Amino acid sequence: MTRRAGKRRAGFTLVEMVLAVIILGGSLAVLYRSVIVSARMVTLAKQREEVAYVFSLGELAHPWRDIEDIEEDGPVDPDDSLAEGYTYERTVDEREDPPDDVEDDGLYVVRTIVSWGDGSEREEIVRYLRKTE
Repeated sequence: MTRRAGKRRAGFTLVEMVLAVIILGGSLAVLYRSVIVSARMVTLAKQREEVAYVFSLGELAHPWRDIEDIEEDGPVDPDDSLAEGYTYERTVDEREDPPDDVEDDGLYVVRTIVSWGDGSEREEIVRYLRKTE
């Protein structure tokens, strides 16, 4: 009997195949996770853009230039007619009364709120306005 020396079998061993599948599976899991995170970021960016759009629509529909009395004309009741699924609202509150020895600065806290969904999700812009005589 003669032995064939130096001849190798073609193909992969079972260990090599298992390692290849493990590496491929890990790579696909990382890729899948990054796709999911990217999709969430795209959704969040779209939502932020829509909220900014509703803020601008609200400022156009309820401009400050027409307001003579901040406390009377400044607040805006919830308005859901600007964009479907979104509600625009503005509140005006006088800043806390200063102590007796400090002069009133005439500042008002203006909160502009856009909410969506069931109202639990919202964005708020807070600014201060000074009432001038």
